[in-house]
Amino acid sequence: MVRSIRAGLTLPGQQSKLYQPTLYTVVGFLCLWQFLSVFFSPRDLPGIVYLAELVIVIVSGNDQFVFIDHAWITIQRVVIGFVLTMIIGVSVGITMGLSRYREYLTVPVMVMVTFPAVVWAFILVMWFGITEYVVMVATIVLAVTPYVIVNVWKGTESLDGDLLEMAQTFDLSRSATVRHVILPMLLPFLMSSGRLAFALAWKLSLVAEIFGSSMGIGYVVNFYFTAVRADMIIAWAIPMMLLMYGIERLLKRVEHRAFAWRPNVQEVSSGVNTA
Repeated sequence: MVRSIRAGLTLPGQQSKLYQPTLYTVVGFLCLWQFLSVFFSPRDLPGIVYLAELVIVIVSGNDQFVFIDHAWITIQRVVIGFVLTMIIGVSVGITMGLSRYREYLTVPVMVMVTFPAVVWAFILVMWFGITEYVVMVATIVLAVTPYVIVNVWKGTESLDGDLLEMAQTFDLSRSATVRHVILPMLLPFLMSSGRLAFALAWKLSLVAEIFGSSMGIGYVVNFYFTAVRADMIIAWAIPMMLLMYGIERLLKRVEHRAFAWRPNVQEVSSGVNTA
């Protein structure tokens, strides 16, 4: 009986939203959070209802810090750092994938990958002091760019050599080859690199703001850390988490639409005659 009801609620080839594992996970997490909050003071681990009230107070601008002002400056830093990261990472990654001298760049890039992002934040604060953009943006670029470089580099190495030879046969210029041959074939790698870069950028921006800024979500989090207010730290982090998660899901949807024309593995295998 239960199976028949579920089958009636489920569209062909699509799982019903009522039975998505994500929904169960979220409900279970909230229940566990509420259960654990009973054993702590509201300042240390607030309950769900009290936490929701704090979030409403913060977003409505009734806290001592104006949410819009601090969130806006953080978003600007994330966007600037993300754009610079993608420009540098894609350029260097394509160069490493096509150049015969890639060995000279491999070791420096791998060293940058292993370098802790928090150390970058400390060093940049010592170099530049408290700044509005420099420390946060530079931390994002220095910490995230190596990951984009490696992803794009490996994607470039996997390009179809026949298409590159065809471009040379038709005497395409270097720039035309990059625009019309290389970038279209690299699009899946660029999309995945963009999502990874964005996910890392906003987290690193908050870390850098704790040490090197007098504005931003990270600055507010550090203020409430010194005040021993874990409830306010969580409440300030939740709106930015939801915003960044929504943007990441939007990027995922754009990626899915961009490659919707590609058949998946099951569709391809089902169309192959194995007789």
